[in-house]
Amino acid sequence: MRILKLVIFILFPLCASAQEVGFTADRPGATTGTDVLPRGRVQWESGVAWERSKLDGATATTWTLNTSLFRWGFSDFAELRLQADYLSGRCGGIHTSGFSDVALGTKARLFDGWKSVPAISLLANVLLPGGSDADYLPQHFGGQMGLLFQNQFASWCSLGYEADLVWSDSRRPTVFFGLCLSFSLSDRLSLVVEQYNTNTSDNTECWSELSLAYQLTPPLQLDLGTDLSLNHFGDYRNAMIGVAWQITK
Repeated sequence: MRILKLVIFILFPLCASAQEVGFTADRPGATTGTDVLPRGRVQWESGVAWERSKLDGATATTWTLNTSLFRWGFSDFAELRLQADYLSGRCGGIHTSGFSDVALGTKARLFDGWKSVPAISLLANVLLPGGSDADYLPQHFGGQMGLLFQNQFASWCSLGYEADLVWSDSRRPTVFFGLCLSFSLSDRLSLVVEQYNTNTSDNTECWSELSLAYQLTPPLQLDLGTDLSLNHFGDYRNAMIGVAWQITK
């Protein structure tokens, strides 16, 4: 955290003049956008998902009953973030349930972008552990550090890309890299196409995600999507639906 504070302090002159954005959501999609909530804004992003997987051998069915991300713009260039998912799954007749991916962190805008130079933001999270009986949480504290980039090609098209290091119970960090193409199909409807990889000491998993987002009202977005495993196409299925609601203006 000391390193994060130092980075934010050094880059404050670049961030203080950041332009205020309107509605921005970090869902749908596996990658994270560069936009930061303006000071004083509070946003809740949540969803449910169904997943059937044979990636670990036996068929496992998992329901994400709630995936929640709370965002609070506490300054002109940074936001605080709290994430917690709740899962329920069944595999081989064994039922599991509990919290997953509980994280506390921040996203800070470093650079607004200029011509072909992308906008840049920093993402930093502390991953909270569970007890010995936790089915989905790690046993020890972990961390995530990532750089987020975005190029706005036109008013209707942008490219985002993200590179992360994630530390959990394993000795070596997981490397995450993702690309996200966003297309505005209309004033309210957007199409998101993503390709992302997770690399561990054991293997590399390659994924694609297709999703649609619809701006129902200025502070409310609905979305739906699905992931595709490029390594094991026939062994994985899922569907997601969610909402992003900007509570305060």
